[in-house]
Formats: sequence, structure tokens, C-alpha cells
Amino acid sequence: MSEFHIYEYIESQQEYLVNLEEMWKDPMVQLYNDEKLPPEDGLPSVFLNGPTSRRQIPELNHRCLSVKYLREAGFTGWIFAPEPRGRGVAGDFTERGPIYEWESSRRFTATCNSFWVPRDKGELLGLNTNFEWGFNTAQVMFDPTFRENGKFMVVGWPEH
Repeated sequence: MSEFHIYEYIESQQEYLVNLEEMWKDPMVQLYNDEKLPPEDGLPSVFLNGPTSRRQIPELNHRCLSVKYLREAGFTGWIFAPEPRGRGVAGDFTERGPIYEWESSRRFTATCNSFWVPRDKGELLGLNTNFEWGFNTAQVMFDPTFRENGKFMVVGWPEH
């Protein structure tokens, strides 16, 4: 790869990296590194479901864009983004136990479960997302308290 292509690539990633940094700095965004649950302050919350790039490819990070769009729209509540903040520590991203515990404690209490389903077979297949989406859909359909408690679900996917 020529030097020009390297700089061109780095430049093309700047917006993603800025959005990622903003997400990491937002005190109302909880990530895997945040073990403590937020206070029960009555604020609405959104859990950002969807596949995660295991190689942390910036342009595949849909969550930092979701945080940006939610904040631009005036959302001031909690946002739960299931991925590490900054540089991960060995074992904090691929061990299923801590991830399951962190996600479950937030997904089931969130006001809104938002799903992004890109179906990228190379990096963002979303096999866990299938299960989570199915489980949440069953809650919406068969648990009358789900809607009575003011909870809802949103699903999105790319045009292709």
C-alpha cells in the first residue's frame, strides 16, 4: 500500500474515530468497562443491540453513530452499548460469562431495545443478535407488562 493510500485511509476513518471518542466520553453511555448499573433515576434508556466487529473496525461501529444520532435528536437518557470503552483488557471482550451478565442486567431493564441488523457475512453476521431479537420480539408479542411498562423495540437495517 502506498503512503498516499495509507493517509487517505486514515483520513477516511477520522469521523468514525471522533464519534467513537465522543461515545467513550459520554457519562450517560455505559460500556462493558462500566460494571456498576446506573442509578434508578427514572430516565429513559436505550440498549443498542446488534453485531460487533470483533476486529474493532471503525466504520463497522454502528453504536457510536447511534449515540451521535440519539444525542443530536435530544435524547438525554442512558445508552447501553455492549462493547469495550477504549483499549480492552485481555478477557473483557470475548469471555461469554461477564458479557452475558452485563448485557442481561441492562437489556431487560432498558426502556427501548434498539436493533441494528446489517447482515454482513464477513464481519457482522449477527448470530447472537438473531437470538436477542427473537427473545425481545416474543416479549413484545406475549408479555402484556412489556408495553404497559412503557417499553418498546426498534429495528433497523441498511438498504442493501
